[in-house]
Amino acid sequence: MAHRTRPRRHPIPVVARRRPGPAIRFGGVVLVLVGLLFGSFAAGISGHASGALGARGTFAVERCEHKATTQRGGGRGADTVECSGTFRPSDGGSPRTGLDIDRDYEPGRRVTASCDFIGICYKIDRVNACGWFSGLLAALLLVCLGGPGAVRGAAWLTERYARGRAIQGRLVKGLFWAALGVFVVFLVLRNAL
Repeated sequence: MAHRTRPRRHPIPVVARRRPGPAIRFGGVVLVLVGLLFGSFAAGISGHASGALGARGTFAVERCEHKATTQRGGGRGADTVECSGTFRPSDGGSPRTGLDIDRDYEPGRRVTASCDFIGICYKIDRVNACGWFSGLLAALLLVCLGGPGAVRGAAWLTERYARGRAIQGRLVKGLFWAALGVFVVFLVLRNAL
């Protein structure tokens, strides 16, 4: 009888599994920071566009300057228009000159606006505020997604936090559908008005 030799099997190398804790914590921190940054812009602009924040009054557009992309540092993109003028508060305060407004208008136009403390005025436009509010909801969604991972790390994935993950899932779904719904309302109103 001939002796058969079996092919020699090489042992499968054992690869040490990396702990997902630091990656989950880092991802959570990134999501929270992006959510807070975007949320701060969305909350501020939404508040000014709705008229809830800032000083309300009338903005008189005095001059508009068209700037080509080459004046802004080159690159591709549409030319921009920067308009400035005088803001007269509705509460009877002194007029403020040389302020900028967030959109472009023809000189001589008067716009109901809200101005912040650094000198930027926003046209009071509830449709625009609706769009920024949907952005605020999306930013809250990012904070809700990243917060537990940033605080708990890999422990958030254990059985101990199963109920917390279920609550987080419901919050994320609710915020997602609310943000999407408000954004659809914004699109409908923007195209209808």
